[in-house]
Amino acid sequence: MRDQDQADVVILGGGHNGLTCAFYLARAGLKVTVLERRGVVGGAAVTEEFHPGFRNSTASYTVSLLNPKIIADMDLAGRGLRVVERKVGNFLPLDDSSYLLAGEGRTQAEAAKFSARDAERLPAYERRLEAVADVLRALILTTPPNVVEGGWAAVIPEMLKAASVGRRMAGLDTTARRDLLDLFTKSAGDWLDGWFESDPVKALFGFDSVVGNYASPYTPGSAYVLLHHIFGEVNGKRGVWGHAIGGMGAITQPWRPPAPNRAWTFAWTARWPRF
Repeated sequence: MRDQDQADVVILGGGHNGLTCAFYLARAGLKVTVLERRGVVGGAAVTEEFHPGFRNSTASYTVSLLNPKIIADMDLAGRGLRVVERKVGNFLPLDDSSYLLAGEGRTQAEAAKFSARDAERLPAYERRLEAVADVLRALILTTPPNVVEGGWAAVIPEMLKAASVGRRMAGLDTTARRDLLDLFTKSAGDWLDGWFESDPVKALFGFDSVVGNYASPYTPGSAYVLLHHIFGEVNGKRGVWGHAIGGMGAITQPWRPPAPNRAWTFAWTARWPRF
């Protein structure tokens, strides 16, 4: 590189995480170069032609965990992003005539077809998950404390930051603290067995613990993935999932440098450099 082409930061991979990092680093005044092997940016969040005249999301396919702050900071809505809410969360066919549908305003009635007890317990189940999800939402944009770099002058403020995080946990009641521990350590199967008696109801929610996870619902730690699925939001509605009009590429394609005065460039490379 010539001197004028030198970058402060080089990011390997123009996926959605790499693009987000590039945006915020450039906004902070650094000169950023993103290296991408493919001819399209977006990583798993892309829309591509799979047959002449037909385009679709080819990897990730639904939206909820895209943080509202990122949408606002990057003005994605102003640059064309539109997300519509999914009317149905999950569909579980059981045989030729019976099924379960999960969705706003309908899940409890659906569960009652198989177990009145499970339908009665469903609102408490959702409240308990939501209480833990609220803690994670409050922490998601918080930089983790760093107590391993610098001298005491640098470590003490970081320890105070750690104490602040601890105070948030202390604000939970005993039940919520126990739920937090269980959701990060137990399997989804064990967690759901403790709540529900009907196999169809457990299967309906258990699906959320294995999609994209490639693990048994009885794998320790898989209960967290249940939490993961109510963690996000769409159009200001918590726990909702949606679809980006135009496919997932509608999210990442506007993430190219929004103006020429931003110190943010792309370089296409067929092979990764060695470091």
